[in-house]
Amino acid sequence: MSIADGGARDLERAVADLAERLPPPLAPLARLAYDYRWSWTAGGAAVFRDVDPMLWCRSDCNPRHLIEAIPPRRLAALARDPIYVARVAALARTLETRPPAATGPICAEHPVAYFCSEFAVHCSLPLYGGGLGVLAGDLLKAASDLALPMVGVGLLYREGYFHQRLDPAGWQHEYWVRTAVERLPAVRIHDADGEPLIVQLTLRRRLVRIQIWRVEVGRVPLYLLDTDREDNHPIDRWITARLYIGDRHTRLAQYAVLGIGGMRALTALGIRPAL
Repeated sequence: MSIADGGARDLERAVADLAERLPPPLAPLARLAYDYRWSWTAGGAAVFRDVDPMLWCRSDCNPRHLIEAIPPRRLAALARDPIYVARVAALARTLETRPPAATGPICAEHPVAYFCSEFAVHCSLPLYGGGLGVLAGDLLKAASDLALPMVGVGLLYREGYFHQRLDPAGWQHEYWVRTAVERLPAVRIHDADGEPLIVQLTLRRRLVRIQIWRVEVGRVPLYLLDTDREDNHPIDRWITARLYIGDRHTRLAQYAVLGIGGMRALTALGIRPAL
C-alpha cells in the first residue's frame, strides 16, 4: 500500500502529542523538538539546554526526551518568563522561514534520494561512526538550507556504533549501548489503516519485514529502515542492530535492506526520485 504524504501525518500526530505536555506559551517547542534544524541554527541548542542543563546533558541533548522528562512545575515557570517565551517564539519563526522550493526536473514530487549507511545529524541520533556520516549529515543540512528537494535513506541502528573503554592494563574494549528509540525525535510511519508501514524482501531464503521511521532534518526527511520486528526471525532482527558489524553476512544483509529495501520504501511512501 502506498501513502502519498511520506509520513507527514504521523509527524503531525507526534508533534501534537508532545505539545500536550507543554503550557501554551511553550507549545512551539514541540515542533522544534521534532525538527533537527534547531541543532545547526544559532541559539537553537541553548533554547532547550536552558530548560534544565543537567537533564539536557543526561538526555544526550535530545529535545523530545527533555520535554517528556522535565517536571511540569519547571515548564510552568518558564511559561511565565517573557524573555524565555520570546526566545522560543524567535526560534520558531526562524525555523518556519524557508526559501521557496526548487522547480524543474528535481522538485518536491521528484527529489534527490540520498542513500547512505550512516548519517551524523546530531549526537542524540547515534547512527554514525565517523567521517562518512558527518559528510552525509552535512549534505542533508545543506540541501535543507538551499531548499534542494532531497530525501535521505538510511538504517535505524538500535545499538549504533561501538563505544570504547580502557581497562587498568591499558587494553581497549568495545561495548554497545542500546538506543531508546521510543525517546528519539523520530516517528514510525503508518499506512492508511493505521498499521506500521512495512516493505519486504527475501534474504537467506526468509522473508524480512522492514518498518520505516522518519526524522526531520530541516526541509529534508530522513527515512530510516528497521528490521527489529517481532514477526522477523531473530537473526533478521539483528540486521539493523549495529553499524559496520564485523560479520560479513550481516553486512551484506544490511546493504540489501538499505538498497533494495530503501527503494521499495520510497515506492511505498509515494516518492519517485529524479536522481
